[in-house]
Amino acid sequence: MKLESTRSPILPPPRLQKKYEVIIDSEQCDGCTICVEFCPKELLEASEETNSRMLHYVVITDPDNCLGCKQCERLCPTTSIFIKEIDLEDDTINESKD
Repeated sequence: MKLESTRSPILPPPRLQKKYEVIIDSEQCDGCTICVEFCPKELLEASEETNSRMLHYVVITDPDNCLGCKQCERLCPTTSIFIKEIDLEDDTINESKD
């Protein structure tokens, strides 16, 4: 005898079809490297190049591996880093609202 359940999950299943785009405003970045120190995947580093203020700005080394944790965006004192969520199923871009 097979039992069939009428229950459904409370939460939707996890969606794995998301990517994150890291946008860095190199002119606004002052090169403090706080984001570099706190990135859990170590995807950020100080650039060899300088901006118009002669400061070494931050660049992302491997954008495809971003977790979307937004740690860099939260900690940036100059608000130079923005994370965009890209939904691969819908082909839409959702800007961070945090």
